[in-house]
Formats: sequence, structure tokens, C-alpha cells
Amino acid sequence: MHMWQLCHLAMVVPIADAYYEADCPEKAGKEWKTERKTAKRLKRNFCFLKKKFGRLSPCKMNISRFLPLPILTIVLSITFESRFGNKLMYQHAMKAPDEMRGLHRLFYLYTKNIFCRKGRRFVQ
Repeated sequence: MHMWQLCHLAMVVPIADAYYEADCPEKAGKEWKTERKTAKRLKRNFCFLKKKFGRLSPCKMNISRFLPLPILTIVLSITFESRFGNKLMYQHAMKAPDEMRGLHRLFYLYTKNIFCRKGRRFVQ
């Protein structure tokens, strides 16, 4: 359960960040720079968790690690612009900004603490 929760945060935190950083949150999927940054964050988060814990849960989260960055960016852009993206990503992010920013802070603090145990820095 712990790994599933970490993987969920590794995914939802960058997605919510994309909406908050977009010039027009409703159209975040059309902002290529925002989507590319989100794709990089997803790859980085999942690669980090895989390296530190040896697995991801559910296994389908590994897709983000293996897809080339341009393809992952396109997939994200399409997802952000879909009805699914509007209902389950955009609306939630817009209704719960304090919660999502808190999760952002706690997730990256948690990963930083894990990373720093080895004497290295984890940069957001």
C-alpha cells in the first residue's frame, strides 16, 4: 500500500503542478513547455522510486519510465485535453489547490530525505 501511495503522489503532484504553472490552466494541455516539464517530472519521480524501492505499484506506472520524453509529452497533452483530464485532473486540482500544494511539499520532502541519506541531493 505504501508503494502504491508513493506512486500515486509521484503522478498526481506533477499533474497538479502543471495546472498551477500554466498560463491558462484550462488549456494546460496545449502548453507544450508545461507538458514537457510535467513529462520530465513524471519520468524523474518514477525512476527515482524504482531505483530506491525496486518496484512501482501498480506496474503500469513503469510506462512513464520507458516512453521517450516526446511521446510521453504528447500522451500527457492528449490526456490533459480529454474529458477524463477535465473531470479527474483539472477539476480536482482547481478545487483542492491547498491540498495539492501540501502534497507537493510533503512528497518532495520525503524523496529528498530518502535521497540525502546517501549524501546526494534530489532536485525538484
